[in-house]
Amino acid sequence: MSNEKNDDDKERGGFARAIIGFQSSALKETIETGDTVVCKQPIPSLGIYENASYELKSIYAQYFDEATQSIVKRPLATLDEAMPVGSKRYVILFSPSYHKEPVIVSPDEVGLSSVRSELGSAAWLAVPGFFW
Repeated sequence: MSNEKNDDDKERGGFARAIIGFQSSALKETIETGDTVVCKQPIPSLGIYENASYELKSIYAQYFDEATQSIVKRPLATLDEAMPVGSKRYVILFSPSYHKEPVIVSPDEVGLSSVRSELGSAAWLAVPGFFW
């Protein structure tokens, strides 16, 4: 009986997280940490699937600092924020449906898209249906 209760709590928590992320992401122009995003390119080995939504846990620029001879990870507030020269942008994504731990990918390799752009695309597809 307690296992069933734990499963119900996990499902409710995941659903609540998805609703909150959707509300915070649907009307925004920029993609920020904490937003819900959609991946257009799958990487099944990392639990990234086409047209699935994920919570954006973190955005950062990574580069090699010659002076200290170390790799530096600089947090970024948005996906569009300027980066240091020679750095590469990474994001940390998480979905309770597909992951036990968050995964690190570059936005380009997963085709990151905002919920707003996905809603816009869906609306254009729905318009012809109003006239049939």
